[in-house]
Amino acid sequence: MVRHIVMWTIRETGSPRGKLEAMAELKSKLLDMKEQIREIRALDVHFNSITAPQDNFEVILECEFSSWADLEVYRKHPVHVEVAEYARNIRQSRAAIDYEF
Repeated sequence: MVRHIVMWTIRETGSPRGKLEAMAELKSKLLDMKEQIREIRALDVHFNSITAPQDNFEVILECEFSSWADLEVYRKHPVHVEVAEYARNIRQSRAAIDYEF
């Protein structure tokens, strides 16, 4: 099994509402991938708690795959490429890790 974790901070948009809307749109797009990319065994998306330190990352994606090959299929899948482009356009920073468990 392979776990893929990505975390983002989201660029300021000029209003707190705009940033929250961008985060909600990202979450929706990420969750939709589960139904469109069959190699994803599990997928969760969460926001940083408002009670947590504000310098934490703001959005986290956790995915599980059966193999490294399945993770590679996911990376190249057109749906993932489209969602990754959206994330690139709204993010301030990104961190990721992939590991076997």
